[in-house]
Amino acid sequence: MKKIIAAMIALAAVSSAAYASPLTTYQKGQTEINVGMWDASAKSNGYKSDGEWNFTGGLTYGINDKWAAQYQYTGLSTDHTGGNMNELNALYSINPEVAAFGGWNRIHMSDFPDRVFGSSDRTNNVAQLGLIARHPLTDGLDVYAKGALGTEQTTMWEAGVDLAIDEDLDLNAGYHYLNTKGNDDNNVSYKGFMAGVSYRFGGSNEYGTGTNGMIDDSAYARANQEERVSTVSTVQKSETPAAVVTTTNNAGAETTVQVPADTPVAAPENDYYFNSVLFNEDSSDIIPAQKINLDAFVKEAKETGHVFKLVGRTDATGSADYNENLASRRIKAVRDYAVSKGVDASKLVEMVKGSEGSTGKNEGDRRVDIFEHK
Repeated sequence: MKKIIAAMIALAAVSSAAYASPLTTYQKGQTEINVGMWDASAKSNGYKSDGEWNFTGGLTYGINDKWAAQYQYTGLSTDHTGGNMNELNALYSINPEVAAFGGWNRIHMSDFPDRVFGSSDRTNNVAQLGLIARHPLTDGLDVYAKGALGTEQTTMWEAGVDLAIDEDLDLNAGYHYLNTKGNDDNNVSYKGFMAGVSYRFGGSNEYGTGTNGMIDDSAYARANQEERVSTVSTVQKSETPAAVVTTTNNAGAETTVQVPADTPVAAPENDYYFNSVLFNEDSSDIIPAQKINLDAFVKEAKETGHVFKLVGRTDATGSADYNENLASRRIKAVRDYAVSKGVDASKLVEMVKGSEGSTGKNEGDRRVDIFEHK
């Protein structure tokens, strides 16, 4: 198992795939299937049964960008005992790195010596509540942890690493622990290493984006070509003499100046469309599915040190003043996220467009467009 974990970490070092973990973010209609193995050993009241590899598997279905439903099966067989665990949970995304879950867990234990808890078999029907947390180490590797408390004196926790092979396929490895009631005097504990694979398919957020939550940048670039304006653009017109330079400002006003023919002229600098971050109606909260676009922006900003323009927009519902305020709040949400990830705040320029150019209750207008100045 140590070799498996080491191999996964080594793969992460050379992986460049964007990571979109299903643990704490969900998409409407997206289905994840996971399968794996768990080396479970059992211990209770002085009795111990060594580990045996068990099958684990489950299915998670995204109801919307906040909620998902999950079924999970975990084998509990050891060298001398049998059993299994069946979970039905509802999951709720609190933010891109934390989710809560709650539901029902049927834990069945069998073939224990009678002396352990007075019977060879026992079934616990458990109501449980828990949290899942994950944090990226690299673009392709996350650490994760989850824990739960339940009835029948039940506790459960798991921690490990999750490696993205591509945007829809992950490998994971970790350590799992379960403790639940055997009788009034003794609990039964299970523990061991586990490894598995997860595959996702289908789904989109309310804006119809792709399965990995990415916006179609090419479509947005085409729709927003008018925004590619010069912040301080210096150009030389081909029809003018070499010693005449024309400068153009943001408002489109041109100024022509005479310079010596051998005077260096600055290369044109422009704002180029990078990507967009979409928002729900009348909201400035970051949508979990948009985190991949935010992280791509953060990575580019930190690597290049370029200035980025954040252009806030809304649909045409609401008054002009309200929409400008909403657009400002959306810009602030994107700015705060970027700064919290290490982007230099002095490299971020804000522009409030509000509902300018919107033609109604258009979902695609609820966004912050990001432009890179270079």
